[in-house]
Amino acid sequence: MSQLNDESGFTLVELIVVVMMIGILSSIAIPQFMTAADKAKQKEATGIIAALVKAATAYQTEYGALPTNAEQISEYAKFQECTHASKLTLGGQVCKGTMPAQLPNTATSFVTSSGNYLVEFEINDVAGDTIFQARANPNGQAYASNGSAVIGCFNPVDSVSEIYEYTAKAADKGNGKPYRPC
Repeated sequence: MSQLNDESGFTLVELIVVVMMIGILSSIAIPQFMTAADKAKQKEATGIIAALVKAATAYQTEYGALPTNAEQISEYAKFQECTHASKLTLGGQVCKGTMPAQLPNTATSFVTSSGNYLVEFEINDVAGDTIFQARANPNGQAYASNGSAVIGCFNPVDSVSEIYEYTAKAADKGNGKPYRPC
């Protein structure tokens, strides 16, 4: 009987306390990790929008007009798109496993090769000025409502360009963000 009393080990209370501590720490850490992962995805969109705006600036400088499609931009920046049939609904779930392709010459929108963003660009009249506008809205079932959009524009009249990243706040998250004027 004395041998049983000398054995060491953890009591049930000690195990419960340790499990509770792990649960509390993980409930704090996991949301922080998800925010960082979403921010990293947004940086992909920021790079694409910045490249589109720079390409539009270069095209306007060389030709005196703003680019209207991917063919005109391709001289300054090359983009690839996800080719999966369900890219607009499933996004990153299906795009990661497919081979990306070059944009068609007439394209003015595309889903990024990662599937996380739907990128669109066009020429618009804003307050009497013709400007180039681009936007990247979160895409796919998992990311469309949790991601943050990126918007960019170039106004050749004022020589102003802007890249705007929406925040990770709940009010800023989600797709469907409109173009912004420069």
